Amino acid sequence: MKRTVFRHPVAILLAALGAGCAAGVTGSVSGPAAMVASQPAAVPDLNGAAGKVFDFNADDGSFRFLKQDVTYDPVTGEGQPWHVAYVADGTVFVQSEGRRNLSGVKGPVIAIFTGIDEEAARAMKEGTLFRADKVVLRPDLKEATGSSDDGQRITGRFTPREARFSRDGTLKLGGKDVPAGVKRGGTRIFIQRERSAGDLARGFWKATLSGKPVGERFVAERMALQPLANPLETDDPKLPRVLSVGDSISMNYEKAARAELKGVANYHRIEDNCWSVHRGVAFMAFWLGDYTRPGLGWDVILFNSGLHDMKQKTLGGDYAVSLDVYKEKLRREIEIMKKTGATLVFCTTTPVPNDLGSAQYAFRSKGAEKDFNRAALEVLRDHPEILVVDLAKIVDESPVMNRWRNGKDVHFWKEEEQAVLGKAVAGAVTRALEGRRRAGTR
Repeated sequence: MKRTVFRHPVAILLAALGAGCAAGVTGSVSGPAAMVASQPAAVPDLNGAAGKVFDFNADDGSFRFLKQDVTYDPVTGEGQPWHVAYVADGTVFVQSEGRRNLSGVKGPVIAIFTGIDEEAARAMKEGTLFRADKVVLRPDLKEATGSSDDGQRITGRFTPREARFSRDGTLKLGGKDVPAGVKRGGTRIFIQRERSAGDLARGFWKATLSGKPVGERFVAERMALQPLANPLETDDPKLPRVLSVGDSISMNYEKAARAELKGVANYHRIEDNCWSVHRGVAFMAFWLGDYTRPGLGWDVILFNSGLHDMKQKTLGGDYAVSLDVYKEKLRREIEIMKKTGATLVFCTTTPVPNDLGSAQYAFRSKGAEKDFNRAALEVLRDHPEILVVDLAKIVDESPVMNRWRNGKDVHFWKEEEQAVLGKAVAGAVTRALEGRRRAGTR
C-alpha cells in the first residue's frame, strides 16, 4: 500500500508531552478538554483502541482522542476517556467500512480476496463459485495484481451481484470471469480507501489506532478511519440538541420520535446499542462526545438500560446484572451525564410480554422489567430533577399493543407500535425543553 506521509520535524515528535498537549488542544480547556490537559505523564496504551478524533493540529501532528471503552477504577470511580496522540512521517490513514453484504455496492472495483482455503482454491480452478474468508474493496486503486505466490491473496476487478444481501459477484482473472464471494457469518466485507492527515483535519472521524509509545507520546503508525456525520453541518443551529442513549427499543421508536420532533429539536441517537449498564458506564463519555464545544452540547439526554441487564441463563435464574449492581452503575451513568448540563429524561424499561429465550440467546422472564424499573426509580429518588417517561406503563395500557402482548418478542416492529412510543418520547423531550426555557437555560 502506498503510504500517506505527514511531514513535520522528528524533533517536534519527541518533544515533551506537556508542550505537545498545549499545542494540540484548541479552544476552551473546560470539560473534556480539561481532562486531556490534566492527564498523567504516563504514556497511554492506545494500541488497538477505538475512539473519536478531535482537534487535529497540523503543526505538531497531535490530536485529541476520545476513547470508546473506558475502564473505571472501582474504588475512585475515575477513568480517563480523553487522551492526546500523534501522527508521524509515514503514518498510514485508511478509511474502512465493514459490511455484512454487498447491497448497493457498484462495480467493477478492485477487490482483494484473502483467506482462500483448499475448497475455495479448487472451486476457483474449476471456474465455479469460490468463497474467501474476507474481501477488501478498494475504489481508490486501479491495478489488479492477480494472485500472490502462496495463492492466499487474489487482487482483481470485481463486479458485485446486484441482489439484496448479496455476498458474491464476478471476479475477472486472466481474462476470465470467475464467480467469487465471501463466506457467511459476521463482517467479512470491507470497503477501504487511502486517506491523509489533511482528511483527518476535516470532518468527523471514528478511528482505531495502531502504534506505540515514542519517547513520552503515543504515536499512531496506522489509523483505520470511519467517517461520522458532522452535526455542525446537519443540525439546525437554531434548535436544541437531544441525545438518545438506549438499547434496540430506542432504535424501534427513533424514526417516530424524530418525526414528532421535526422543527422542535435536533434528535440524535448513539451509534450503537447501549446494552447493559456495564457498557453504559464504560462507553458514556464516548457517546457524549466533545459536549463543551459550541454546537456539540446537549440540551436533553434520554437514557435507559434494562432489557440486557435482566437476561438469565435459565428462566427464573439470576439476572445477568444484579439489582444492586444495576443501581450502582445507573448512579454512575447519571453522574457522567449530569456533567453535560443537559436535562435528563429516564425511559422506563418496556415489558417482557411473555417468557422467552433459549440457551443460545439467553432468557427473559415475563414481568422482569418491574424489578428493574423499581430499582431505577429508587435511584431517581435522589435526583428529582430527572424527568421520567413511563414507557412500560404506556405499553401495558395502550390498545395498540394488544397483539404485541400475545407474543414473545420484546421489540416493536409495527409502525403503529413505534408511533405510540415515539410520541411519548417526543412529548417528554418537549416538556424538558419547556422547563429549560422557563429556567432560562436555553
